[in-house]
Amino acid sequence: MNHPPDPAPHKPLSPEALRYPPPPWRLSGTMWSGLFPTHHRPRVPRGLSVLLPRHLVIAAIRYLDGDLHYNEFLIAGLVRRGNRIGPYVHHIWVDSPVSQVGGREIWGLDKQLARFDWTDRQVRITTDLGAQITLAAGPEPRAAAPLMLPLPVFTPVAGNLTYAVARARLHAGPTRLSLPHWPDELPRLSDHTTRLALEVPHFHAAMPAPRPVPEAARSRP
Repeated sequence: MNHPPDPAPHKPLSPEALRYPPPPWRLSGTMWSGLFPTHHRPRVPRGLSVLLPRHLVIAAIRYLDGDLHYNEFLIAGLVRRGNRIGPYVHHIWVDSPVSQVGGREIWGLDKQLARFDWTDRQVRITTDLGAQITLAAGPEPRAAAPLMLPLPVFTPVAGNLTYAVARARLHAGPTRLSLPHWPDELPRLSDHTTRLALEVPHFHAAMPAPRPVPEAARSRP
């Protein structure tokens, strides 16, 4: 009988990270997410294959209900390892110190703090270094279809590649996203507007703790 791998080893959690509720984390909120073309192939750890070498996933998420409440903005590449597919996060900002510490210690993500200013169809993210990012959405979708989807993610925890898959129920519809303000220090985009985008006016998800990618999966091409 095959047993699931043990969680990735890591240092004892700080008091801030221990304020996290136990997994699985129940999350609910809204999201804008799109594929933006980029000039350069995203760099990923050895062993991961980039599926879309000229595109980045850019998303703004509001966790409004559930176990954790905060805002998040991320830039990720879509990757594969064995039969597992998911995003690998390159940059990520949040407005919660607890999420920042938990993201670093539990997920191995270098979360940075930022301020989020939302209007009806736009969010402005101001990093703690003063850089500004603006993500704007087009008109609301006329219809949002109900979906049940896996939401996977790869993360590096204590030198180990880990993987987690949230089970999500959501409503989603097509939209247009643009980035009118995009700092030079971020990955260079070849177009700051995309129609390969979704608006999720509501989602519910249950996210488990990350686990190491099994050795068998690592050995596959």
